[in-house]
Amino acid sequence: MACDENVIKNMANEITRNCQAQNITVDTDFVIYLIDLLLLNPKYGRMFSKTISRNNLEAFVNDCVHMLTSGTTSINTLKMQFIMQMNYDKLQNLIDKHLDSIDQCLRPLINEILEDDPDVDDDTAFKKLFRKISIYIILSSGLGNPGSIVTLKEGMAALESVFSLEDLKVFVALPRSEKMTQLNELMQIASGVRLFNRDCKKGGEGIPDLPFNIVDAGKACLAALSNSLIGVMQRVNSLTTAVADTITIQEETGNIIIDIPNNSELTENNYKQIFELLAFNRQYELYIRKLLSDVETMVQNGTHYVEKVKLVLEELHSSVKYKAAVPVVTVFPLFTKLWKVWRSMQNVMYLMSTVNRLMTILASIQDQMKIPYDIVEKMLEGKNVITDHDRTSSKISVTDKLSLGSLKNYVGYGGSFTTLCDKNIQFLGFCALCLSVGALVPSNMKLGLIKFKGDNYGFCSVKMATRFSKDSQRYVNEVLEFARNNPCVINLLNILENVNEVKKIDNLVTRILPKTKISDKHVQTETHPIYGYIEKNYTWDMWEWKRRACQWATIVNCQTHSTQTDYSHLRSEIHCQTVEPRDKSQQTKKDTGINTNPRDVFIWGLRGQIGYGQHAMKLNTVTDGEKQKAQVFTTCSWPCVNSEE
Repeated sequence: MACDENVIKNMANEITRNCQAQNITVDTDFVIYLIDLLLLNPKYGRMFSKTISRNNLEAFVNDCVHMLTSGTTSINTLKMQFIMQMNYDKLQNLIDKHLDSIDQCLRPLINEILEDDPDVDDDTAFKKLFRKISIYIILSSGLGNPGSIVTLKEGMAALESVFSLEDLKVFVALPRSEKMTQLNELMQIASGVRLFNRDCKKGGEGIPDLPFNIVDAGKACLAALSNSLIGVMQRVNSLTTAVADTITIQEETGNIIIDIPNNSELTENNYKQIFELLAFNRQYELYIRKLLSDVETMVQNGTHYVEKVKLVLEELHSSVKYKAAVPVVTVFPLFTKLWKVWRSMQNVMYLMSTVNRLMTILASIQDQMKIPYDIVEKMLEGKNVITDHDRTSSKISVTDKLSLGSLKNYVGYGGSFTTLCDKNIQFLGFCALCLSVGALVPSNMKLGLIKFKGDNYGFCSVKMATRFSKDSQRYVNEVLEFARNNPCVINLLNILENVNEVKKIDNLVTRILPKTKISDKHVQTETHPIYGYIEKNYTWDMWEWKRRACQWATIVNCQTHSTQTDYSHLRSEIHCQTVEPRDKSQQTKKDTGINTNPRDVFIWGLRGQIGYGQHAMKLNTVTDGEKQKAQVFTTCSWPCVNSEE
């Protein structure tokens, strides 16, 4: 793949800068963690399979920035996984890392001690070296702060009781490897001496009371984890009950679908939102259970170490009691033993502090989550909340047992299977078919398991188990397809290796569509569905209809003719009717016209007269709604030419 480690780091830096431009602060290591999971999807893996183009890189960066800035539930789930992956491990590995970090911090001081070679006669230099060794022992043992004068004096006195200046001169002459070995022995013996003096009430400045603190811290940690587990299980039970009954199988195609009631206001996106929220709480539950189990182990170990410290101190007291001098061979191993038990208690306290720190971080992420209670309440209408224990141990009928026994590769229930803990069950014991759409529904262990390619799979119902037995590979691929499109469930279900194996396969699942049903049927229709009626006046001839139209019109009874009259010239092309523009627009429901008054003056004699006979004639105006009778003019008011003659 073209995406090597350096390319991924560069992409992570660019994504981080783009997020900061939107006032979103993200950790570069978390971005790298996200990129590694996204590249398992061929959608992104193909972009960088051979060469890296700027367009592909820009598209990938934009998608990552959108995911990180959107603050979705899946991103919070990934953050929780990243925090636990980076800060938590097996208990012994955590202890080893802690001790290595202490050694790395003290490495410069150790090098000064091992490389220091003062002159034999220089007592000041030897005293200075002795002081350095005392400081190293105090720091390495964790028994106080050498910056305190009282603590430093106690440390130097304890060292001087087992290691004199003459022994220091011999120490300087030793090879480097032997110096380191003796330095560790001195640290254990001197620390044991200080612990014994503390028990004798003759010192112990800066040394914490671990036997008391370890028991108290264990109780507090267990109480906090138990309360967190109770809260998360209440949310998990409610969310699981809300979505468990909506996952069904199509009989024809075998597709897993979300069955939303017809009269429901909910949508498929609402259910997917609850699926993501359920995945987050399931991941939170797993981590709380893991921490709770480890803390219980710590408390047991801590109680054991407290009793062991008491026994070693009693043995030491009995060895030195009423004795002026005690052989080194007898007492030094007891000091060393006391120190080792104390170091074990220190390791337990460190583990408890780590758990408390992680609990605080996980709780802060949990507080950021907002549960859509209105949606959950609609999904829970008419349902009783069922716990995981009831769901995974519900009884099955004899008929179901018989039908399950006939399935291929069926593994019967033996009473030894558990959910969310048993590593022998694939997908953490969740129903393999419900996971195809992202619903984390626990399997019913009493239904038994189905074995496929060496892995055991559980199911929440007999119908789901029967369908999986018919086509196991298809439903396993559907889960892997969903996982690589939703990277938050990859580490949740512990299927990173499975997804990595199919990252080069583009299409893991081919969606089966329902077939269109076709059937040949005879349909008998009525011969005359409408009662018969004969129109007597019907005709097919268009000209006949035209002839009838002329008969029905009155025009056939009228005579038409053309006549030239004296008033036929009363047509003017110079007059027009206009409407003044308006500043306001009006919308009316009635179409109408405007009737305006005609001109009251016209020119007489323009046509049909010879000579000077044209003149303007004033007409009488007619008011609206009045009809004026015809008037006869007997005399002409205009001096016509004929009248003069």
